[in-house]
Amino acid sequence: MNCNDVLEELGDYLDEDQRNELCRQIDAHLLQCRDCRFKVDTVKKTIVLYQADQSVELPVIVSSKLAAALAQEYGRAGGSQMD
Repeated sequence: MNCNDVLEELGDYLDEDQRNELCRQIDAHLLQCRDCRFKVDTVKKTIVLYQADQSVELPVIVSSKLAAALAQEYGRAGGSQMD
């Protein structure tokens, strides 16, 4: 997200009713969509792991699969850049 994105979304960000409505819409979608539930759950778990104690070691098989998935995803992105 860049400065322009923030300014475009500022009204919704400051309007609690808009945020609440967005959350309700997303929650309703997640009730019906298994794929999105999986993605949201994965992101939540990733955040928890990131915020956890950094001394936690992943099993070798998990590290290998994660590295392969990231390599595949970044290879597929083909040089696209994030803001």
